[in-house]
Amino acid sequence: MGTWICHLRIAEKLLPHFPELDKVTFTFGNLAPDSGIPNETWTEFDPPKEVTHFLEKGEGEGMIRDLVYYREYLADINPQDGIQKYSFRLGFFTHLICDMLWFKYLDATTKTAFQELIAEDYQKAWNLFKKDWYGIDQVYNHTHKDGLFWQVIHKEPNPPSYLPFIREPALHQQYDYIRKFYGEYDPYWFEERKYPYLNESTMNRIVDDTVDATLFILEKIKEADLENLQSTAQVLPREMMLPYKMPLGDI
Repeated sequence: MGTWICHLRIAEKLLPHFPELDKVTFTFGNLAPDSGIPNETWTEFDPPKEVTHFLEKGEGEGMIRDLVYYREYLADINPQDGIQKYSFRLGFFTHLICDMLWFKYLDATTKTAFQELIAEDYQKAWNLFKKDWYGIDQVYNHTHKDGLFWQVIHKEPNPPSYLPFIREPALHQQYDYIRKFYGEYDPYWFEERKYPYLNESTMNRIVDDTVDATLFILEKIKEADLENLQSTAQVLPREMMLPYKMPLGDI
């Protein structure tokens, strides 16, 4: 799963390519798949990820069926009939692409490099990984006040849900949580330290590679026969999805 600021950084780089989009609803749409309400340990969500990320039970994000979503909720929409709805749904689609690629870039590499740490205490290991992920988010966000978080998410009212399977109360609750999480300064995230599991250089690479892949996909699906395809991983060239090599973080 991409981090929330990662999703917004990608959205920000995509917007200049699509000036017809509604900036606000496209931005909110890029966070909308993460609208399941988490339990106390963030291991289960309501609605579950299987619904919001088009997965089968037990699958990782590398198996996201984003083209199933595309065919059902985006392909037949004419932007001229409702640009806000179209922009939101396109943002939802680009979020799914990012999550699929994040998994392919990082998951196997992280699990192999830190297999002993994961075997010793799975939950502790992933908490350490995510401390790097969200620490990078926090530092980036508080040094980029012109970004989409501050210019859209932080100040604009919550939009309606433009998708039938996304419950509006859950969607709005998560938007409010994201505003609070990134909008309030917490010194926990800003200590001077190394980022051993994922650093800003790798995050920059994820953003740039995902933008390039997304632009490729959005162009390709205009001409490709998608009827028998389930994932944009079936559209992308293999070289655009290769796992990153170590190191991912500071040595």
